This record gives sequence, structure tokens and C-alpha cells, in this order.
Amino acid sequence: MKFIRTSIMPGWAFALALFCVLAADGPATTVLPPDFDQLVNESDYIIRAVVKSVTAEYRTNTGGKTIITKVALDVREVVAGTPPAEVVLEILGGKIGDESLVLEGAPKFKVGDEDILFVKDNGRTIVPLVAMMHGRYPVMRDSATGRKYMAREDKMPLRTTAEVALPMTEGATATGPQSTPPPASALTPDEFIQRVKAAINPKYVRAKS
Repeated sequence: MKFIRTSIMPGWAFALALFCVLAADGPATTVLPPDFDQLVNESDYIIRAVVKSVTAEYRTNTGGKTIITKVALDVREVVAGTPPAEVVLEILGGKIGDESLVLEGAPKFKVGDEDILFVKDNGRTIVPLVAMMHGRYPVMRDSATGRKYMAREDKMPLRTTAEVALPMTEGATATGPQSTPPPASALTPDEFIQRVKAAINPKYVRAKS
């Protein structure tokens, strides 16, 4: 795991120390993936949304000054939970002028992206998704057929909910590009959402944060 900080005063020291516990040695970021039940039931809310805007701004706290990126979302469907009327994810890192803070492994959003998002602790953690990159599932379109399908953050087609628990590393897939499954084998957004709803457990005891 790597943080790249340019011309930013120290801040978020507690978050960086906590996050290092989850990170493997080396340049990439590895986070322990949840199983599907954990992914669903650890979420504050689950939404299907399209990115409206991505903006970076300075944030000052007791540790100093840092950069956060705000990702404003157009919520197309509430899958579970009760999101606020306006959903704006706050993610540590970003670029303002020639100053930047890069958190490797954090999802990188752009306007127009469509995702199913498992949101947790927005505004209170460095990446407000369950298990960081494991909480984002892009909705992709097969260029050959036009069919929409689900993928993981690394763009690997998602064929079953069991694949949620597979490890994922920034910049590489778990199994390598030679074994990338065809988009036709992946779940559609509607199929994925049906499985999410079926996995909701009102008696689930969430882990203490």
C-alpha cells in the first residue's frame, strides 16, 4: 500500500495507521474482502447510482490540512437502507492544482460512471464503502451485444455472488487477464440486486467500528 502526498500538511494520521493494518507490503493495496453476507449487511445503505460530479477540496482538522474528493451521485435505485436525500461520498485524496494526495487502491470515480455501491460510514472514514474497493460494483455494457452486466472494481465480470470474497489487488486481477470471463457470463444489474435483497438479514450483528 502506498500514499503519495505532495505539498500537503500532515493529517489523517489515525486513519493511515489504521489502514496500514489492512495493507500488504509492496506498491499495491490489498484489503481483506468480505463475503457476500458481510458486504450486504455491513452497509449503511446500498444504492444504484450514476456519478454527477467529482470535485476535490481542502479539509482542515486537528491533524492539519488534507485533500478530500467529493463524489456527488444521482441515485437511480435504493436497494437497501435509507440514504440521505443528496448522496455525496467523501473520499480521502485528490488533486488541487499541483498539490495531490493519492490513496492507492481507493476507487476512482468519473462523471457518468454507473455503479452499485455498498456505502458505510460516509464522512467518517477514508473510503466510505464496505472494505474499500470491494464495496463498488460497476455496471458495464457489453460492446458486442449492448447487454449491461456487473463487474468488480477491477472490471472483472461478476458471475456469482461468491466471487465477491475473492482477493483483489490494485492494478491487477486475482486470476490474471488470461482467465477473464466473457461479459455474457456475468450477472445483470437486476440479477445482482435481487441477490442483494435476498441476502439482507435483519438479525445480522454488525462488526464494531
